[in-house]
Amino acid sequence: MAEIRLAKESDIPRILELYHELTMITTQAERSLNTSWDDYRRVFAEISSNPRRELLVAEYQGEVVGTVALFIIPNLSHGATPYALVENLVVNHKYRRKGIGKKLMEYTIVRAGQEGCHRIELCSSKGRKEAHRLYRSVGFKPSAYGFRIWF
Repeated sequence: MAEIRLAKESDIPRILELYHELTMITTQAERSLNTSWDDYRRVFAEISSNPRRELLVAEYQGEVVGTVALFIIPNLSHGATPYALVENLVVNHKYRRKGIGKKLMEYTIVRAGQEGCHRIELCSSKGRKEAHRLYRSVGFKPSAYGFRIWF
């Protein structure tokens, strides 16, 4: 079974490959960028140095096959308890339906509980029915509308 661990700088190229498997919208702002390796390393260092941000990977037989980001967000409501946000969950298409996405999600749920969060939430594009089944299988319930502005 896959091992869940914090990402290392050497994982960046594989994480970026996995992100290409998401049906991500390329925004006008993104199209005007020429992102360098140094840019990715700088952002990775920023993420890694923040104790309230975890970039996680699932490693199976020495290969990074999945990733997810977890953010613990300080909050004044709900008795000043934080909440957790999950972003960019993706498992390589060859490894889907093998429990890896579920293991990544279960890890984020446990971590959010350990951090004293009163909730954990995520957004998912409406058409991602397979992902929605995964989220429901680990206890998420569709309970809100998501609104976005892309730049």
